[in-house]
Amino acid sequence: MFGLPVEVITLLLSTVGGAVMKMWSQSQQDKAEQQKALMQQFTASEDSVQNAREYNNPSAAWIRRFIVISFVSMAGFILTAPLWGYSTVIPVDVTEGFKFLFLDFTKTVTQHIELTGMVTPTWLPHSINAIIGFYFGQAMTQRR
Repeated sequence: MFGLPVEVITLLLSTVGGAVMKMWSQSQQDKAEQQKALMQQFTASEDSVQNAREYNNPSAAWIRRFIVISFVSMAGFILTAPLWGYSTVIPVDVTEGFKFLFLDFTKTVTQHIELTGMVTPTWLPHSINAIIGFYFGQAMTQRR
């Protein structure tokens, strides 16, 4: 073949075959080391999560209760303020002036508008969802 003796062809094929097998063996060893490193990383992450779950001292519980009580009391005050005769004042940005082609003769002024009746702030649904999600998340991962 190609004017080469059979011995040389055999030597070339075995050399190429040995090099390919060695490269494949090294790639498999690299994959095994990568898998071992991923398992160590996963174990460290699980240990961190477990330590965070076990960190349940009275101070942490007190802080959680304080946050919940403060949000509930703020929401309760805002929602029941109209019953006591208080009105709600909100800031509104009002733009005055005009624009003509590329000229801008506008200015923005903040005015405070007084509202009577029940007013729900924009942060209230988000905080309620966060509190409910927090407690359901804790209850879901609790061991029994």
